Amino acid sequence: MISRRLVRIKTLQTLYSWNQSEEVDLSIFSKELYSRIQEVHDFYLFLLDFPYQLQQFALDKQEVEKNKYYPDKSKIQYYSLLNNTPLIGKIHQSLLAHDEYTTFDWSALAGQMDGFYNTLKSWDFSSDYTFFLEPNLQQQKEFVDQIFFAFIETNEAFNNSLEEINPSWYDDMPFAFREIQRISTVDRDRVKINLAPSIQPKDEEVLMGAQLLSKTVNNSKMYEELIGTVTENWDPSRIAVMDLLILKLTLTEFLHFPDVPLKVTINEYLEITKNYSTPNSSKFVNGIMDKLRIDLEGKGQIHKSARGMK
Repeated sequence: MISRRLVRIKTLQTLYSWNQSEEVDLSIFSKELYSRIQEVHDFYLFLLDFPYQLQQFALDKQEVEKNKYYPDKSKIQYYSLLNNTPLIGKIHQSLLAHDEYTTFDWSALAGQMDGFYNTLKSWDFSSDYTFFLEPNLQQQKEFVDQIFFAFIETNEAFNNSLEEINPSWYDDMPFAFREIQRISTVDRDRVKINLAPSIQPKDEEVLMGAQLLSKTVNNSKMYEELIGTVTENWDPSRIAVMDLLILKLTLTEFLHFPDVPLKVTINEYLEITKNYSTPNSSKFVNGIMDKLRIDLEGKGQIHKSARGMK
């Protein structure tokens, strides 16, 4: 399950596409939004196969060396770190059952596998793992978890490489990493692979994004008029595009999402503003949000549920 913040980000990106396009058919952008959200899960599946791709790279290296007339035993040993980790193969087999797994292609990173493997070998937890001649499932699980954590949380080169394949990687990372941390559970001598469920059109977050997009597009002109009433000396056409779109999304949540607290909406879009607009935008957007809230509450146009008022 993806977070609401990520849904807001994907909706903002889709809204930007709509704003830059002359296309008037909203269904096209609704499909684009769903595709953006679904791609988060697709890339998560792709990333789960990283240890397997690294393992296959190392096995190929060993095989090449073994077939030499004078094989270098030290080199064969160097590339044997992942040999005794069958859990990696179990994760791979689970992925093969998902059509979405083929969305992205690991061949784009083939030339970087040697560097990734050398990095893995340099970490202390890898050296510790070599002490286990036949690691049990719990030891394998901990090792695989450490591989994901070290590369995703600490390795800039790895993350930059992922961004080249998926430009939205840094947006999607929190979701992917959270789900990857849940990938396997061990109960005595049995392991269970816990793949996150595929994203469906009727999922709560998907429906939220669809409503955010449609309400914002359909009320766009009215929102500009509202914003114009609280922006002294600022015609909406002179406000930075991203700031204006964020303010429109904020208005949609103010007026059409009774279960979302006002503070949550404001805080979420201020964080998004800091990451997706100009350095000075957050102060400006915060001021306009507050004026809009006061104006709409004064007119009795904001209706929040008891939970939403808190």
